[in-house]
Amino acid sequence: MEMEIDNDRAVWCIVATFLPEANDGKGSAAFEPGTKVYCFPPNVSGAYESVKVIGAERRGGKLSSSHVAARDLASWSAEPVRNREVIRQISPPWDASSVSRGVAKGVAAWKSGGAWPAAEIREWNRAHAQTQVGPDTLFGRVRGMISKALGREDR
Repeated sequence: MEMEIDNDRAVWCIVATFLPEANDGKGSAAFEPGTKVYCFPPNVSGAYESVKVIGAERRGGKLSSSHVAARDLASWSAEPVRNREVIRQISPPWDASSVSRGVAKGVAAWKSGGAWPAAEIREWNRAHAQTQVGPDTLFGRVRGMISKALGREDR
């Protein structure tokens, strides 16, 4: 069953324009120069030299994803996206939370000459980290079996 998305629901995202100068004015195999693209957030390591983006393909206009060099993008901004098809492809990781808005605005400000949004990225990593530990992990199950075999209580 497919999840229905309310028309009023917006997902925060970094939006940029593919530069006409990219690849000698020819664009890329995927995008025409001037194409509006929706960028995925920076990875945990913080490097943002190559960006995964979603945009209308060069041929046919269907949405497709590609990795492009960050230097080939301009007009970076943080925007709430309401297009259902785009939301299906960028969410997750993007969502309607203030954490997503903070990261999107922080990266857009950084691309305009501001400071790297370290606090926002740290908050993003905390919000999206897997927090399940204990008996459901492989280590936890092995520890529990050993404790039972030795007659100890599992802590």
